[in-house]
This record gives sequence, C-alpha cells and structure tokens, in this order.
Amino acid sequence: MPDLVVDWNMAERVARALSGSGPRWDGSEEELRSESDRAAGLVRRYTGLKPKGGLPPAELVDRDEWARTNLETFRKLSARVERHLEERMESGKGGGGLQRTIVGAATGAEIGLAVGYLSQRVIGQYDIALIGPARAPRLLFVGPNLSAARARLDVDRDLFLRWIALHETTHAVHFSSVPWLREHIGEIAEELFEKAAIEVKPGEMLGKLARTSPRELVRSATNGELATLLWPEPQRRLTEKLTATMTLVEGYAEHVMDAVGDQLDPGYTDLRRALDSDRERRGLLDSIVSKVLGLEMKLAQYRRGKAFADEVVRAHGIRTLNRAWSGPEALPRPDELDSPAEWVDRVGAAREHRLFALFR
Repeated sequence: MPDLVVDWNMAERVARALSGSGPRWDGSEEELRSESDRAAGLVRRYTGLKPKGGLPPAELVDRDEWARTNLETFRKLSARVERHLEERMESGKGGGGLQRTIVGAATGAEIGLAVGYLSQRVIGQYDIALIGPARAPRLLFVGPNLSAARARLDVDRDLFLRWIALHETTHAVHFSSVPWLREHIGEIAEELFEKAAIEVKPGEMLGKLARTSPRELVRSATNGELATLLWPEPQRRLTEKLTATMTLVEGYAEHVMDAVGDQLDPGYTDLRRALDSDRERRGLLDSIVSKVLGLEMKLAQYRRGKAFADEVVRAHGIRTLNRAWSGPEALPRPDELDSPAEWVDRVGAAREHRLFALFR
C-alpha cells in the first residue's frame, strides 16, 4: 500500500526507536495459551455468552512486533481519509509538494510517537479489524511489558498471569459471541474518519471557543476532550455514539474480570487494588502524554462503563446486562450510561433462571 499523506516509513522508524526491547518474560507461549483457554471457560460460564467460532490462540510477542501490527492497523484505518486528503491536494487545495512532504513526515512522526509510547505499556490486546474486511483476530501478549508490569506491581506471578489472560480473553469471548458488534463499531468509526477529512475552518473553531463557557473549556481540557469540543456537530454526535459503545465494551470486560476474579482467587482483590493504584500513579510526563493520546478518556471509560455494568448486574443480573448485545438499538445511549435504571426501563429486565443465578 503506497504512502498517500502519512509517511508510514517515518512512523515505523520512530515507533521502533521508542519501543526498545525491555525485560524478558520468563514464561512461555504455551503457558499463556493454557491460561487463556481456562479464562475463556470461566467467562463463558459466568456471562452465558456463546462464541460463534473458535477463539484465537494466545501469542507471545515483543514490543517491535506489537508496534508493527498496530501501525498496519492504523494504516488501514486511515487509508480512506488519506485518499480524501490526497484528492484535495491534487486539486490545489492542500498545498504543494514540499508542504505535503513536511505534513507527511510530521504526521508519521506523531503516529510513530503514539505507537512507540504504547508499545512500552500495553500488556495484552485482542486485535480485531474494525474497518474493512474481517480478518482472523489475534490475542497478543507483550512479553517485556508483562515482565515490567508484574515487577512494578510486585504481585504473585501466577495470579498476575491469570488476571491478564482473563481480561483479554473476555474481549475475545465477547466479540466472538456478538458478531454484529465489530461491524457496528466499524461503521461508526468509518463514518467518523470520513468526516475527519473535512477541514474545520479556523474562524469556526474560534467561534465555538467564544461561545463555550470557561467551566466547560477547563473540564474538556483536563479530561483530554478539548479537540472534540471543536469538532462539527455531526462529528461530535458520532464520537459520543462511539464513545458510549466502547465505554460499555470496556466496562463489561472490567465487570466480568472482577466477578470471575473474585471467584478465582482470594488474592484477586489485592491485585485489583494494586492495578488501580498503578493506573492512577503516573509522573508528569506520563500524564501529559496520556492526555495527548486520549488515554485519560480510556481510564474514564473503564470507570464509567464498569459502574454501569456493576449496577445493572446488582439490580437485575448478568442476563439483563447481556440485553445490550441483542442489537445496536439496545446499546445504552450516552445519557443512559449514567442512569442504568433508565436503560433497563427501555430494554426491559430479563428474568433470571434460578439455576443460572447460582453461577453468578
């Protein structure tokens, strides 16, 4: 795939330079696969979800392979936007050859910075194609980051391994059991990328800032959401819709992880506490970069989505929460994420079979 607007060679050079090698994980790929298979059984039993096909086997990768895999994903995601921008440039609206070279290198370096930074921190990933033709998903675990996280958290090795296998395998079971979810997220993301190629005029941006209250500006800036504040209304609505869906996806995984983890090992609560502390405890540089990359919104998704899932299950059980996966229209609307009872009123509560409830 030839470069259009983004200099992908630059992105790869920057990402690989930043990723580094990291400490070696002392376990094997077979060990990860065994733990993931075990986790899949526990998740299926608790949730009642039924995967439509086989789950991907766990893969132990280094930071370099993780970076290459995700750069290729970003490249495919942005292809249509790049083509749109390329057409504008060729029509004389996007600047000359030198400007295109500078923009391409700068954009490539920015993407490489993001991927390189994340390659040092991502522990596991359920890798699935959200846009374009479906491809075989992958279940990736980054060896050096497994080792670094375990040492940083200073927790029992076996419990840590069970936890990370459980979290990523929950996503695998979930998406395999709800095939429409991938397409739904992909459609929203694709439309969002299309609209991202529409130029927002500086005058429009300044006008929006002038009409926004200082309190809203401060809240958006501190939450890493200032860019979305300046987007056109159709793009903002799409972003809210996509964020609401991903918030529930992440919150569902967090809920299932805790529910199964509590049954799995009495030491899970201590591990969870260490994990939450590690998420919150970052240096100044980490905090700044996290806001730039949108990771602050990611943590907010975890918390908000989990609170929604916890409350629905507490009041009505896991089968009611699973009603969200009956179709796109059953997903919580953005305002319903903070009002679980309103969502339950809209979709209806499922009746719990007594035998099923014994396994919750």
